[in-house]
Amino acid sequence: MQNLPINQVLPQVKKELLTSNRLVLQAPPGAGKTTALPLALLDEAWLKDKIIIMLEPRRLAVRSCASRMAELLGEKVGERIGYQIKMESVKSKKTKILIVTEGILTRKLQADPSLEDVALVIFDEFHERSIHADLSLALSLESQSLIREDLKILVMSATLNTHAICGLLENAPLIESEGRSYPVESIYLDAKTKEPTKREFPTFASKLITDVLKSEDGNMLVFLPGIAEIKKTQMLINETLKKTNNTDIFVSSLYGNLSKEEQDRAIKAPPKGKRKIVLATNIAQTSLTIEGIKIVIDSGLANSSVFNSSSGMNKLQSSFISQDSATQRAGRAGRLSAGKCYHLWHKGKILLKHDKPEILSTDLTQMLLELSLWGNEEISELRWMDLPPEGAMIHAKELLFELGAIDANAKITKHGKEMCSFGVHPRLAHMMIKAKEMQLSYEASLVCVLIQEKDIYTSSYRSSDIRERVSVLHDVSCGIPINASHIDIKNCKFLLQSASKIEKRQKCDVNLEMIGVLLALAYPERVSKRREKNSCSYLLANKKGAYLHQEDELFDSEYLVICDLDARGDKVNGVGREGTLWQNALIYKAASIDKSQIELYLKENIETKESLSWNSELQRVEARKRSYFGSIVINETQMQSSSNEEVSKVLLDGIRESGLDSLAWTKDSLGLRHRINFVNAHKALKMSCEFPDFCDEHLLDTMDEWLLPYIEGKNSLKSLSSLNLYSILSGLLTWEQMQSLDALAPAKIQVASGSNIFIDYSDADKPILAVRLQEMFGTQNTPAVLNGKVKLMIHLLSPASKPMQITQDLESFWANTYDDVKKELRGKYKRHYWPDDPLTAQATSKTKKNMHK
Repeated sequence: MQNLPINQVLPQVKKELLTSNRLVLQAPPGAGKTTALPLALLDEAWLKDKIIIMLEPRRLAVRSCASRMAELLGEKVGERIGYQIKMESVKSKKTKILIVTEGILTRKLQADPSLEDVALVIFDEFHERSIHADLSLALSLESQSLIREDLKILVMSATLNTHAICGLLENAPLIESEGRSYPVESIYLDAKTKEPTKREFPTFASKLITDVLKSEDGNMLVFLPGIAEIKKTQMLINETLKKTNNTDIFVSSLYGNLSKEEQDRAIKAPPKGKRKIVLATNIAQTSLTIEGIKIVIDSGLANSSVFNSSSGMNKLQSSFISQDSATQRAGRAGRLSAGKCYHLWHKGKILLKHDKPEILSTDLTQMLLELSLWGNEEISELRWMDLPPEGAMIHAKELLFELGAIDANAKITKHGKEMCSFGVHPRLAHMMIKAKEMQLSYEASLVCVLIQEKDIYTSSYRSSDIRERVSVLHDVSCGIPINASHIDIKNCKFLLQSASKIEKRQKCDVNLEMIGVLLALAYPERVSKRREKNSCSYLLANKKGAYLHQEDELFDSEYLVICDLDARGDKVNGVGREGTLWQNALIYKAASIDKSQIELYLKENIETKESLSWNSELQRVEARKRSYFGSIVINETQMQSSSNEEVSKVLLDGIRESGLDSLAWTKDSLGLRHRINFVNAHKALKMSCEFPDFCDEHLLDTMDEWLLPYIEGKNSLKSLSSLNLYSILSGLLTWEQMQSLDALAPAKIQVASGSNIFIDYSDADKPILAVRLQEMFGTQNTPAVLNGKVKLMIHLLSPASKPMQITQDLESFWANTYDDVKKELRGKYKRHYWPDDPLTAQATSKTKKNMHK
C-alpha cells in the first residue's frame, strides 16, 4: 500500500466504525481516501459476508476508482472490486466493494430498503452535493433508523461543511486527515491584468498555456467552463504546436459526453518523453488522478444547468466556482509532486465558501417520484441538509400528477410504480409505458437515449430534428451505410447498447412518423405551434416561447414537440404584433408533429371552448368554437351566436374599446348629454334638483344599466345606428328633471328675429350660441342660461354662416366693434340689411327685398 496521508487515520476510522454506525471523514485532495480507505476495510469483522457500497458523483470516477483499486489488489475489475453505473455493470459473486453512481444506490434502496447484503455505505465527494447524493443519504439514514440499525454510513469529502453534516448525522464522530503530500503554489492574475470574459478564455488560456510550456515542465490540466471553450482552446493550441513543429506535446479533452476510450486516454500518462495537456470541465475536479499533472490552469468558471420552475425549463449558465472547488482544482497539481496552479482571477476576488447544492437549483420531478415510491408524500419527513425550493416542489408535483404517477393526495399510483422501474426521468418512463401500448417500444427506447445522452450530431451540424437522429441510429443498428461527416459513430453504437437495455426487443423497421407523438407523450406542455408562416418563433402549450435557428432543418414546421431547449431569453429577429420583441428559449432538439396526430393521440389534452369576441376591424361580435391544446389553438370555426345576453355583453365591451363616439349620436341626443354635463359642472350654483351623470366615463361604465336593455338581438356597431339615443337617455330623467333642465339649460333659445337657435353646451364653461348677426339686431344684453348666471358665448355669423365676431358682451360689441364689421359686411353682402343703429333696427334672417314679405 502506498504511503498516503490517509494511512495515518485509518486505525481511527476502523476503531470508530466498530462502535459507531455513522462517521464523517474530512480529507483534502491527495490524501488517498477514495482508493485506500475502502481497501483497508476489506478484512474488518463487521463486513462478514456483506459488501461495501461506495458512491461516486460521476461515471468516469466510478470506472477510474474501480480500475485503480483492482490494480492495487492485483486483480481484474469484477472480482473483489466491482462497479455499476447506468446501463453497465461489472461485478461478480466475489465482489466485496461495489462502486456505483448515486442513482444506482437509490434503485437498490427502493428494491430492498433494508440493504440486507450491505454492511457499509460510503458517500465519497459529498461536498459536490448532487441531488442523487442528498436523496441517497436521506433514504439510507431512514433505513438505518427504522430497519437496519447495524447499517454503517460513512460520509467523506475533500472539502466539507463538517458542522452541518455532523449535525445531520446526529453528531456523528468527525475524523480529519492531513492534505496532499506536495505543496502547490497559487499564482493569480496581476492586478493590472483584466480578468478574461468567458468568450475570451480560449484565446487567453491558449496563450498562457504556450507561455507556461516554455517555462515549466510536467503535464498540465486546464479547467474550462464547458465543451465549447475546450474545443476552441484545443484548436488554438494545436495550431500553435503545428506552427512550431512541436510533436512532443499532445492535447486531449476530458468531459462527461466523451466515450470511455477518450476519457481513459485523457487520464493515462503520456508516452515516455511526451507531455500532455488535458482540457477539462469540472469532471476532473474530484476522484481522479490524472497522471503526471504538475500544473493546473483554472478559469474559475463552471457551466451548470439551472432549472426554472416557473417556465419548466433548464437554463445553461456559467458562474464562478466556490472556494471549495478552487481548492479541489488546485489540488490536482499536487497529487504526485510539487506543482503550480494559475488562477485566472485576481487574488482579492471573493468566492462563495461552498458550492450551491443541486437540490436548490434542479428539476425535482424524479426525486419526488422516488420519495413517493419510498412512501414519503412530505419531503420534510426525511433528513436533508437543505430543503428544496417550494416552487420547484410544486412544479414536480403538478407534472407527476399530469403524468398519472401520483394521485391528488400525492400518493404513488400503479402507473407511477411502473414508471420507477425504468430508472429514467418520469417523462421518459411515462413515454415508454405508453409506447408499449402502441407497439412502439423500440422507437421510444431510441428517443429515450437520444434525450438522455450525448448528441450523435457534431455541434457544427445544425439540425434539431430528433426524427433524423432516430433514423440514423436505426441505420447504424441495421448496418445501413450513412453519411458520417457530421455523426459520431462511436456514440451511436453506445446509444444503441443503452437503448437495448431499456427495450431488449429490436426491430428491423422503424416508424419515424410517430416520433413526434412519442415526444408529445413525454413533453405535452412543450407541444408548440408556429406563430406565423415563415417564422422561427413558436408558442408552447405552456404559454412560453421558443425559437429555431433559421438554418435548422425543422424551420417553418407548423407544429413541433420540443424536448431540449435552453431558457436563456434570447431575442428573436422579428417583432410581435404588439411591437415588442419575443423573448424565447433556443430549441436544441425537437420533432415535427401533425395536427391530425395531436387530435388522435393526444385528444385527452384538447379542450374545446365556445367563445365570443369583438372584431375591432369589422366592429362586430363574432362567435367562434376553438380547440385548445394548452395555450395553442388547434382548430377555430365561426358559429352562430348562442346567447343574446352574452353577445350583448361582448358588444358593450366593443363599444368601450371603440369609445362612446362610435354610437350614432344625433344632434338632439348629443345635445342632451352636453346639457346635463353643463348643468352638473355648475352644481356649486345651487340648482333646484340633481341630475344623473352623463359624462363619457360614467356612461361607458354604466352601459349595462342604460344601454343593455335596448341592444338585444344586435351584434355590431352598424346594427346600433337605428337606436334612438335621445329617447334612451331622456328616459333616465324624471318629468321634473326634464322640466328643470329645459329651464336651466334650454336646448334652444328664441332670438330677436323669432328664430329658435340651438345652444352648444359641449364646452361646459362657455356654452355657445351661433347665430346670424342680423337676427340679433335690437338685442342689447347678452343672453344667459342657468337662471341668468352663465352668459352665452355669442358667435355672430355672416349671412353665409361664417363667424364674424365672438363676444360675451353684446353691449360693448354694438358700441365699439359693430361699425367696423358693418363696413365689411356691406361690401360682401349688399342684398342684406346693415343698419347704422343695430339696437333700434329690426332683427331679421332675410334679405332686404324679403324683409316685409
